[in-house]
Parts: sequence; C-alpha cells; structure tokens
Amino acid sequence: MAKNTNPDSGIIGIFRHLDTVCAAIEKVRVRPDFAGHEVFSPTSYHEIEHASGFGASPVRAFTLVGALTGTVTGFGLALACDWDWPIIVGGKTPGIYSLPAYVVLGFEFTILLGAIATVAGMLVMGRIPNPKRRVLDVRTTDDKFAIFLPGAQLASPQAQFLRDCGAEEVRNT
Repeated sequence: MAKNTNPDSGIIGIFRHLDTVCAAIEKVRVRPDFAGHEVFSPTSYHEIEHASGFGASPVRAFTLVGALTGTVTGFGLALACDWDWPIIVGGKTPGIYSLPAYVVLGFEFTILLGAIATVAGMLVMGRIPNPKRRVLDVRTTDDKFAIFLPGAQLASPQAQFLRDCGAEEVRNT
C-alpha cells in the first residue's frame, strides 16, 4: 500500500451525540489501527478529554510561570520605585520595610501576567492559528462531532468499526 502524503485524506466518522462519540473514543484510543486519529467537536467538552485519556493540561504550567513572573515583577517594580523615589510617610523607612504596601501591585501583576500566559499557552498548545489546517466537515463547527483517521480507506475495517460505534455517517475526506 502506498504511503499517503496528504495529511487531510482519510476517513471521517460523524457523530450526533456527545455520549456516543465519547463511547467511540474510549474504544478507538486503545486500538493500534487507529493510531493518529483526531477528534473534532464544536466546543471543548470535559467528557471528550476524559474519554481521550488526557492527563492534566500542560497549559497550567504556562499559567504558573506567568503568575510567578507577575508576582516578582509587581513586587520588584514597587520596590524599585520606592528605592528610586522614596516617600517617607509616618516615619516608615523606604525599601523592604514597607513590603505590605507592595502586595496590591504584586497581586495585580500576578493576575495580569498569569492570564496573558494562560491565553498564550492555550494558543501554543492548541496550535492556533494553523492556517494550513482546513475544516474537514463544517458540521463540526456547529453541532456534530467527528473522529478523523488519516490514511484509512472507506472500505477498511476502521470505517466499519466507526459505523458500529454509532457514527451516523462515515466518508472519505
């Protein structure tokens, strides 16, 4: 069998209901003949993530690094400003001794940089934007779910397996 060079050619099984596609994903993910399959859904569902066997999201590492960077930046900015332009109020010594006043700025930078890092992490880990990737079935952007298997043929046992799992339509892409 010739090696297929087009990554978008293969078979796609269209599912109507979330529970049907989740049951199919749980069966598909353990089969070696479905290696490289992709699942498409109109939006993110925790049920699909659970059925796919994903562990903890790697985006949380982006959030942690961003939040810690924000904390250090906020406290560092306030400390640098206090050292450069000391304002002695109530006899307090400027610098590290007025640390409680820096908490607000440190907190705000924690939230800001943590949120920015989370968005960046979602884009990086989701490979978005990807202008080379096309929509395989427009119904997956509205109300349907799909399992795509690259390189498979419509007459293959994988296509029949998708039908047996409850796909309402299996077709070539």
